[in-house]
Amino acid sequence: MERAQEHKTDTAPVRATVFAVLGAIALALAARLTFPLPGAELPQSAQTVAVLLVGAALGMRRGVLAVVLYVLAGALGVPVFADGASGLETVLGPSGGYLFGFGCAAGWVGHFADQQRLARPWWAALSVMLGAHGLILLFGGLGIAARLGAVQAWSVGVAPFLIGGAVKSVLAALLVVAVRDRWP
Repeated sequence: MERAQEHKTDTAPVRATVFAVLGAIALALAARLTFPLPGAELPQSAQTVAVLLVGAALGMRRGVLAVVLYVLAGALGVPVFADGASGLETVLGPSGGYLFGFGCAAGWVGHFADQQRLARPWWAALSVMLGAHGLILLFGGLGIAARLGAVQAWSVGVAPFLIGGAVKSVLAALLVVAVRDRWP
């Protein structure tokens, strides 16, 4: 019995890393699903839904690790960001605030998932997902405001994404609620 417990503990970091890598891959694949929004400097993408679902599925630590691996891969030149973008200039450019917000959002959702307070009742999942999208937009807006000012940041970096963020929050919450009794 003691030997089995020791083996299980030895593989925990490997499993966590594998799941985080899979989460980073999910984020990269979701970044490929984009469509432009009129008046927005950055495209709308499925990334934020993936960020929320990665946090829900992996928990706080592994979810944040998945985002860190994703951003690191992109910064190193792997074309994983929206529209196939990559490079340090992307991380430090208009997308940088959003990318930082991705880590915060995955951690936020993951925290509630770790506490098993994410999907019961249904509106709890929705409020967590809305809060996570709020974090993404807050940091994304701050990143753009540093370059263009607050008014421009609101008009090109936050306002165009409010409706999409709400819709994607509902979608993520519905998915979490749908699988809550089937997820280990």
